Amino acid sequence: MNKYDILVIIYPDLANIEKVIIINPFDNKVQSFDIRHVDDLRKILKESLPFCDQGHEPLIHYGSAYITNWEDLSSPKLSIKFPEDIDRLLS
Repeated sequence: MNKYDILVIIYPDLANIEKVIIINPFDNKVQSFDIRHVDDLRKILKESLPFCDQGHEPLIHYGSAYITNWEDLSSPKLSIKFPEDIDRLLS
C-alpha cells in the first residue's frame, strides 16, 4: 500500500459481515457503517469510495482501495494494554 491507498476493513469477516470501516488517510476520512449483507457492502463501497469520472471511466486516482477482513489483519508489532505501555512503546 502507498499513501494514496484506501483501506477497507470488513468486521469480523466477509462471511459474517457486521461492520465495514473505510480509512482514507489521503482525504482525511474514516467512515464506519453497520451492515448485515454483502449487497449492503457493495452499495456502501460504490457510494463511499472516491471514484472520479471527469471525462473518463470511473476510477480512484493515484491509488486503490484494499479490502481485508478484521480477522486477517497482520499481527501488529506494538500493542497497548496498560497506560504505561504508551510511554514505553513510544519513547
